[in-house]
Amino acid sequence: MKSILLYHNISKTLAPYGSVVTPDTFRKHIKFIKNCGLKILKPADFFKSSSGVLITFDDGFFDLYRFAFPILQEEGISAIIFVVSGYAGKRNDWDITFGKYFTHLSWDKLREMNRYGIIIGSHSHLHPDYSRIPVEVIRRDLEVSFNMISDEIGERVSFLSYPFGRIREGDWRIARDVGFTRAFTSIPVGWDNPYYLGRWGVYTIDNIFTLSLKIGLKKRLRTLERLKCTSINWVSNGTGILKSMFGQ
Repeated sequence: MKSILLYHNISKTLAPYGSVVTPDTFRKHIKFIKNCGLKILKPADFFKSSSGVLITFDDGFFDLYRFAFPILQEEGISAIIFVVSGYAGKRNDWDITFGKYFTHLSWDKLREMNRYGIIIGSHSHLHPDYSRIPVEVIRRDLEVSFNMISDEIGERVSFLSYPFGRIREGDWRIARDVGFTRAFTSIPVGWDNPYYLGRWGVYTIDNIFTLSLKIGLKKRLRTLERLKCTSINWVSNGTGILKSMFGQ
């Protein structure tokens, strides 16, 4: 069984939108996966393997350096951090925060994590919703992010996570044309298209039982868990509307 897990932030400070997992919970997740006999793999190994887990983080918040990075080091595992290149070192003004902001990782911290073995991918340049903007704007945003991350990290960026986890049908070809080798959604849609790879979101409300569904250890209720992940992603459709309402 193979599974890609999507985390957003590992922090001791919870957020109103339920995407933060505490460091203690994240450590329990990693140990649980290992104790179940599943390997947490590097991307290059994951895509060649018939089983295993790939850990990914969207947005690239600074708390990943404070709380997730030490755990990854302790456990000797790698992950992909998808960063919003235009917000490196800045707070997440692109999001609905309700006054609770998080700061994105600086390029210095990202380079340090990359030297250890953490893969740095793109989560766009300005975090727009690709399902709502013109194709030429998507292309420009991706090109800027691709070039900036490659220059700052010192290696060609390979992986992309679509902002808000979605893109219009067919527009994934833009990611391929820009130069990415794989691209990820925020819902568990499958593996058929390397530019539309599914992931299982992990949220504040999740526990060891729901994690076991996400990694495929329990299959009876996995369809319901898939529906939950899809529904949570659908709710994020309202970000643009709420930003207009709150004037952010």
